[in-house]
Amino acid sequence: MFPILLAIIALGLALLGWRVLRKRRQLRFLQQYRFDTPYRKALWRDYPQLNNASLAQAEEALRQFFIMHWLAPGAQLQMPSRLADALWHAFILDTRRYQQFCQQAFGHMFHHLPAQASSGEGSQNQAAHMQPSWNAAMHTRRYMVGALLGGIPLLFALDAAAEIDGGWLYPPELLGQWAAAFAQASAGASTSGDSTSSGTSSSDNSSHRDDSGSHGHSHDADGASSSADSGSGASSCSGSSCSGSSCGGGGSSD
Repeated sequence: MFPILLAIIALGLALLGWRVLRKRRQLRFLQQYRFDTPYRKALWRDYPQLNNASLAQAEEALRQFFIMHWLAPGAQLQMPSRLADALWHAFILDTRRYQQFCQQAFGHMFHHLPAQASSGEGSQNQAAHMQPSWNAAMHTRRYMVGALLGGIPLLFALDAAAEIDGGWLYPPELLGQWAAAFAQASAGASTSGDSTSSGTSSSDNSSHRDDSGSHGHSHDADGASSSADSGSGASSCSGSSCSGSSCGGGGSSD
């Protein structure tokens, strides 16, 4: 009986290690991925006023959205940028390449689902639906350079910075609402972590200070491995540019 138990434990540890390594490979792939030139050209045809810097920012914003999905594959995250959404559409139309990308980056097809735009002109309910996207975008700061633009997540600042017609713009009060909610949630999580640490290491205050200071700031994929393997999930795009079958499908197909 004891050898069987040891074998089960060893198998569980091996599976956990494999998942962690897979997450690290996926993150590295997302960080280093280079979008093909035709996608940028397609975006430029739709927005000919954009310069190379703005087109590059659009690519980084889409990368940010993909990392957001990598962090929370089970969440239905709203797409905050019309420009990044247009680039996503161009990528999806290259169906074979996009499918290969999704399998290597996520292990499943990442579908593009239509949804109503959640801009500053929307209701409070729409604004609440965008909060998870803001939170996920803030978490990408650990995994990519340029995650913020002017202190705002790149995806939320891109359309205003690029000055595109029909861009999804957010008033300062709405940005402040999302930022305050994220800060409150982060503070609550930090307090909860500190309480747990103090309950288990009250005899060593200096050790407790070190542990609480480093809590949740790892730059590898260990912390996200369990949530990322819990299931796939589809992200909702927001905006009238999305139209049924052109969005690449209607659900998860893990």
